[in-house]
Amino acid sequence: MGFLQETKRLLTTDEVTRGYHELNGLYPHIPPLIVWRGWEYAAYRRFTLGEPVLDVGCGDGRFFRLVWPEIQDVVGLDIDSDVVEAAKNAGIYRKVHVAPAYDMPFESGGFASAFANCSLEHMDDLTEVLRHIARCLRPGGKFVFSVVTSELLDWTMLPLLLRIMREPDRANALHSSYLEYHHMANVFSSEEWVHQLSESHLLVEGYIPIVPELTARFFLFLDQLWHLPFQDGELGHIFPGVFATWPNFGSGFEEILRGFLLLERDWDTCAGAVFCARKTP
Repeated sequence: MGFLQETKRLLTTDEVTRGYHELNGLYPHIPPLIVWRGWEYAAYRRFTLGEPVLDVGCGDGRFFRLVWPEIQDVVGLDIDSDVVEAAKNAGIYRKVHVAPAYDMPFESGGFASAFANCSLEHMDDLTEVLRHIARCLRPGGKFVFSVVTSELLDWTMLPLLLRIMREPDRANALHSSYLEYHHMANVFSSEEWVHQLSESHLLVEGYIPIVPELTARFFLFLDQLWHLPFQDGELGHIFPGVFATWPNFGSGFEEILRGFLLLERDWDTCAGAVFCARKTP
């Protein structure tokens, strides 16, 4: 824990509040994304990335462009072909590849930096993924990424409510289905993430805890509610249309989130983390 304490930097209320505002603009009626990615945005803004950049698990690229609008030379990688098509059409990436991260098709030492936004915890064969990221980086290259930590599993809310209602089987089933839905393959403590990185010659230089307990519990309540089955889809399919009818939804939701920031007691113990690591010889 001593090493993490030495590299740890906490965010400020102003940084997180700005993150909420920026994400409200990107995802105006999707509360779970506003909550979680608002913290990620705040943490990432403390770092710079040298070009060319490799974006691992790139999605459609809109979040990358929001965080680093000045970066021009970036290559995307994602396993989902539909997402890759969206990324290509966005005009953000020089090139976008469809491939699993444990078998990325890039030459060694081709990138000055790499980025992975909340994607590593969902990836199979993490050891190979980290090995390939390190291989693709130049000596001294920077790797900035976010992950969930093991606290996330302790703070789920809907299963907790079911247990309070003496429905343990339903609680366990809901918890298991949530993990399966998100394919949570790698949920580690922050210390274990440092160890995983070191095994691939990636040395952590910066560590920022994100999403403390009360905010995390609120996020988990929203996210689990969002993905509950409903008719032919899930509840989240109808929420954005409802929220869009409330003219002050965005500003009102930001006020709710600021209230949670005032209530938080411990910004050290969090459900996620942003790391900055460098490739060592």
